[in-house]
Amino acid sequence: MGDRRELEEIKQGLKDKIEDLCRRLLPDGRRMGRLWVSNNPVTGDHRKTPELKVGLDRDKGAWKDWRTGDKGDVIGLIEYLHQTDFKGALQWARDFLGLEKMTVTERRSFAIAAQARAKEDDEKARQAAEWQRRQAEKLFERGFMDGAGSTVEQHAREYLAHRGIDLGAIRHRDRTSLRFAPEVEYWTLAQWSVDEATGRRVKTRPGPAFPAIIAAMRTPLGQFRACHVTFLDPLHPLKADLGPKHSPRLMKAATKGAAVWLSHGPEGVPPWEATRPAPLILSEGIETGLQIAMDVPEARVAAAGSISGIGNVPVNFDFVSCVIVAGENDWDKPQAQQQLDRTLEQLGDSGKPLDLMKPHAGSDFNDLGKGDVE
Repeated sequence: MGDRRELEEIKQGLKDKIEDLCRRLLPDGRRMGRLWVSNNPVTGDHRKTPELKVGLDRDKGAWKDWRTGDKGDVIGLIEYLHQTDFKGALQWARDFLGLEKMTVTERRSFAIAAQARAKEDDEKARQAAEWQRRQAEKLFERGFMDGAGSTVEQHAREYLAHRGIDLGAIRHRDRTSLRFAPEVEYWTLAQWSVDEATGRRVKTRPGPAFPAIIAAMRTPLGQFRACHVTFLDPLHPLKADLGPKHSPRLMKAATKGAAVWLSHGPEGVPPWEATRPAPLILSEGIETGLQIAMDVPEARVAAAGSISGIGNVPVNFDFVSCVIVAGENDWDKPQAQQQLDRTLEQLGDSGKPLDLMKPHAGSDFNDLGKGDVE
């Protein structure tokens, strides 16, 4: 049996037992929807929100620590958590699956079944990803349109004004990227159980609902990929307080290659309609991006939702004259710096002129813009 073929069979065997694998490797974690979510035992971030997430369906075993940017496949998960090399991870996987105890006949049956399940999983993953994308688009479309004058839009504008952002002051602002909803479920706090008759997971209690700013995440050519949700306090112009373990921001569906397009530079049209090159400024957060859009009207501005997301935005288009990454001062931590280095390397591969700008004070450009600096 070829090494490559055996590797694929082992990977599939691990994917078939992915929840058992997560319980073994990350016993302090728990299932949340389609993900196994845990604090990272390697970095020891137990006093922070759990950001190490492993896919339990679709791309089973694919994992990422959203705090450090570390990520990989199911073999890489073993390698990372056991702090071993690829060879050591592969041997651990063989032991976990019991391969070396199998008879020749059992091993042959395992290989045949693994190949069949791999094809099934690929098709299920494709269908599930499209379903998630459609759900995200439906969530976005349920919100009131930007400029409709809804009560929740006024509440959101008051929140942004509290952050020093005046949407009306942004020249050539994209009016299709933001919507406003009076109630959006904070879905990661929903409670689920397994229906014994069907084996399917059933939501037994929805998560709490809050007013929210919903942002469409699109590719540079306009395809809707995902949405970013900022949950707001229902009474005050503040983010919703969900406690130290839960962020007031969530993203629905796969965001790779997409961003929230906030402003369109001097030409004033979205990137998929642009004909003239202009600088593209990429930020992590939406509020940082909105602040920059107010201050730099000659640039196109987009928010990618994470440091690694910035690096995944395609930039090799004629409408991009250069790329500027809007950095944050807390990115000087070792883990964030590693993510930033990878991001700059990815963007640099496009061949576009590339630069990094950072605020001279405060955490980010939004802090600087609203004067919230020491």
